[in-house]
Amino acid sequence: MSESQSQHPNLSKHRIEALTDGIFAVAMTLLVIELKLPAHELIKSQADLINAVAHLLPKFIAWIISFLVLSLFWLGHHRLFQFVRHVDEKLVGLNLLQLAFASLIPFSSALSGEFGNTIFSQVFYSLNMAALSIVAILMARYIYRHPELCVHPMAENAYRAARFRIGGLIVISAVAVAIAVALPGSGAGNIAFMLMMVILPVSRRIEARPVPNKEINIPNT
Repeated sequence: MSESQSQHPNLSKHRIEALTDGIFAVAMTLLVIELKLPAHELIKSQADLINAVAHLLPKFIAWIISFLVLSLFWLGHHRLFQFVRHVDEKLVGLNLLQLAFASLIPFSSALSGEFGNTIFSQVFYSLNMAALSIVAILMARYIYRHPELCVHPMAENAYRAARFRIGGLIVISAVAVAIAVALPGSGAGNIAFMLMMVILPVSRRIEARPVPNKEINIPNT
């Protein structure tokens, strides 16, 4: 073992996977806390109940989008770590940074659901999504460029698909802010996140597309 390896030993991936599963599970669970009905004494009739549920619609939309996004990032992390045999300190650091932004999603979602008609809430929500995406791209890039950490090297088409999928969410986040600026007070910015339904099938086609063998392995940088 070299001196650099002894100073920066490889670490088991299982504890970071367990922590990741736990943080994502808690964050996804916390999203539903904002779906609260008024006090029972304020509901006098069925019409009052229907009206109260209708007023929760913006929060329902924020919950659906946030749950979907967290699900996609959890699935993306699971797919990435299928390549990984063990982790090093830098990959652990990137993973923890991603978890920090994932744990912020419930707050961002609550802000978007409660004050979705303000530009600030849309900017905050979109920045949270973009930050989560940027770290995910950095993790994919690091795993792709460090095959010594992997069971087998990450294929070029899998890396391209991950970049397209995650990069698409960054673009969608910017579009959401643009809609909020163009239609102030409408709370329509989050509609842009429905574009994820277009990105996912395209990314699968990219991953399924064969690439020349010479493109699969690249030198470490």
